[in-house]
Amino acid sequence: MRDDRSAARRPALPAIAKLGLAAACALGLAACVTPQERHALDQNQCYAFGFEPGTDGFAECMMGLHQQRAVAQSNSNLYWQAQLAEQNRRREAQQDLYKVMSLQRTGDARFPVCGASSDGGMDRRTMTWYGPNCRAR
Repeated sequence: MRDDRSAARRPALPAIAKLGLAAACALGLAACVTPQERHALDQNQCYAFGFEPGTDGFAECMMGLHQQRAVAQSNSNLYWQAQLAEQNRRREAQQDLYKVMSLQRTGDARFPVCGASSDGGMDRRTMTWYGPNCRAR
């Protein structure tokens, strides 16, 4: 059973949050349209702005929408490139840590010798295996 008093105490979403949610939904849906549909949507948008098809203003509106989408795509690409670079940096740092740990355990019989089944990998420079729970030799 729902308590109407608690619903009345809950603040409504601020207008900026609603606008952001609407923009996110629009961007998500924009990825699901063909280029022809996107062109038609842009034409409708420019017409809704008050530009008449065939005029310079209409052409500039269409060009502006295309450029905005290109900038948004470029920014998205840069974001994902940065995310990938960060993942690679973290993976390499972890591998470096595993290499150091394995070398520090060299000769310690409490740890098995690292091999192909170790969680780490192979150091291509020295051609030795490394891992988080094993020793180099």
